[in-house]
Amino acid sequence: MRKKLALLAIATAAVTVVTVGSPASADTRVIKGAYVYFDPAKNMFGIGDTEPDGRTPYLDVSVNGGPVQTFGNYNGNGTWRDVGSNETGIRDGNSLAWRARVGGGATSSWVYEQA
Repeated sequence: MRKKLALLAIATAAVTVVTVGSPASADTRVIKGAYVYFDPAKNMFGIGDTEPDGRTPYLDVSVNGGPVQTFGNYNGNGTWRDVGSNETGIRDGNSLAWRARVGGGATSSWVYEQA
């Protein structure tokens, strides 16, 4: 009986770990030369430069239908830049439209979501 209770406790714990507490997953756009993601838990974007081609990766974002703001990662290949809500003005509940872009290169489709 103790063995069955122990197995039941372990199985319950395993199910709890799998089903509880996964943070909201970030949406991403990957194009040649750039990796851009949005983390809704932090209302933050990340811009990565993935190609040694001298081109700058950009994030274009519009908050609540306002003008498009552009943020670049000017640090070179293999680098990362975080863009926080203090720069974009994003707050919980805002409507967002955003995309990844590389200067003189590829552009992703627009992503529409709520912060």
